[in-house]
Amino acid sequence: MSEHDKIRERLALAAAGALTDAEENQVAEHVRSCIACSNEFETWRPIATELRRLPTPQPSSWLLQATLARAEAKLTEQAEHDWNRRVITFVVTFAWLLTIGSWPVFDFVSPYFGSLLGPRFGHTWMSFAAFSTLEWFAGGVAAVMLAIRQRGERRLA
Repeated sequence: MSEHDKIRERLALAAAGALTDAEENQVAEHVRSCIACSNEFETWRPIATELRRLPTPQPSSWLLQATLARAEAKLTEQAEHDWNRRVITFVVTFAWLLTIGSWPVFDFVSPYFGSLLGPRFGHTWMSFAAFSTLEWFAGGVAAVMLAIRQRGERRLA
């Protein structure tokens, strides 16, 4: 595309005053030397002037309020989502640390209390693992149920 064609595409924008200073100077310089572009620029100028006189459409108040309410709800939902993500991350990290930390304690205590609990106490670490898994599952179910309840409450509000 030649320089002339690029300037010609910008003539309507120049007439409307929508170009940067550098672009406007470039168009003005070209219009001084090119009669065809000068004539086209003069054709665009009154059109741009009349377009500026047209009233700017304004949204109705109910549309504006509805849009603001939707935007606010979306921002609130995003903030709640971010908060929930941070809480879940903390809870999961804490649960992992607690679980991992309790296994060595269980292993340390098992020789002392093994005789009190029976001969199969050495195999009860499987029970401990199953119990830990059950706790994780119950925590996950509780988190999902809480999220569903909060979402339902938010829809009612």
